[in-house]
Amino acid sequence: MKLAFLLNGSARGLHKLQKNIDVHFKEFEPKFFISEYVGHIMELAKNAISRNYDTLIICGGDGTLNEAINGIIEAHKIGIGNTPDAYDWEKIVKIKVGVFPSGSGNDFAKTVKISKEITDLKILISQDKSQLIDIGWVSYFKNKQEAAHRFFINITDVGMGGETVLKLQNKIPLVGPDINYFWAITSTLATYEKVKIKAFSDDFTWEGKAINFVVANGKYFGNGLCVAPDASITDGKFEIVIIGDVNLMDYFKNLSKVKKGEKIEHPEVHYFSLDKVSIESLETRDISIDMDGEFIGYAPMTLLNLSKKINFIC
Repeated sequence: MKLAFLLNGSARGLHKLQKNIDVHFKEFEPKFFISEYVGHIMELAKNAISRNYDTLIICGGDGTLNEAINGIIEAHKIGIGNTPDAYDWEKIVKIKVGVFPSGSGNDFAKTVKISKEITDLKILISQDKSQLIDIGWVSYFKNKQEAAHRFFINITDVGMGGETVLKLQNKIPLVGPDINYFWAITSTLATYEKVKIKAFSDDFTWEGKAINFVVANGKYFGNGLCVAPDASITDGKFEIVIIGDVNLMDYFKNLSKVKKGEKIEHPEVHYFSLDKVSIESLETRDISIDMDGEFIGYAPMTLLNLSKKINFIC
């Protein structure tokens, strides 16, 4: 095993975390790759793979994990074009990927039940624990002219999710993530103008006004909100959660249920299971995309579930 730790360089307690890793993983002779700017983790993942590291532990939140996953996959591109077929998945699954949750939002770690105790992570690695899990592929637009694609491991949604993560970029200083997420979600919900969208696949069509259209591989988003309780990372399907014409009062009435992982019984909340879905706006205004806690661009978009493509330590 060649073990690498990819660390978000802007994370609080970075030096303490490095020392903790050194103490617990000394016998593995771990190598540190520390990001210096947004998007750097993707390049560091490619760098680690080029140097034959076969076990990559991502230290950070959901955005850091997303960057690393995209870097690992892009390091194995073998074909022309941007479809999932352009990558060598046989080599990708030989790379073991893990997460040590140390970001402001650690929602995917909750789905795979990874704790913040580094000794638990060491046990998983020492016992060679891992399983093949699903990921998502998305085609979308960075702007009105520039098409793009990206992979995601947790959740991608359109609607107020993208507006919420934009607000989080201006988060309140000197307060914790719980307060910042609560402020960003509730303030966005109070002012967001619902957009009419169309979602469709081979045997599915839905049209209507929605405050959020969630395509979930993992169960949690928004710093611990279990929006997709039936989501599975190994079934080859997304859980689709449509939150339609709801208001701030509906949100507060159902918040405790969401936190407990209970489905919401409301005429404007719908659940489906799909392996593919396309989403487009039926209005002239753009609808923004939140992917794994980061704003990435705008619909129209198409999402595919890629079954058991990542070898994840859990």
